[in-house]
Amino acid sequence: MAYPSIAISLNGFQELPRAYQTIKTPYEQGYAATRAKSTTAPRRFRFSHEKVPAGDVSTWVTFWETNKGGATAFDFTDPRTGSTISCRFDHDASNPPQITPIAQNNIAFTIGPIQLEEAL
Repeated sequence: MAYPSIAISLNGFQELPRAYQTIKTPYEQGYAATRAKSTTAPRRFRFSHEKVPAGDVSTWVTFWETNKGGATAFDFTDPRTGSTISCRFDHDASNPPQITPIAQNNIAFTIGPIQLEEAL
């Protein structure tokens, strides 16, 4: 399943590089040895959808419900590289993405901020 094709606002788009964890072992002589704790780490993305029509909001809500928040992974196209990455939502149950009207009569909405984490 692929992330809905709703335009991502590049204003405020964030791609966080992999945060590799290291293990540091100090020695009595004063130097330390370090090594990677794992061979990879997930990338994270944060963005919003702005000026979204009501029909696309329904599509997004259905997608959120289908994936039960962050329970299942889906394909996301990185706007910077165009590559497809397996991701999941990175939200806790008390902080889902907000859907906020930006025009009267519920014509357009903002969805977000949305946080994704690469599913490794």
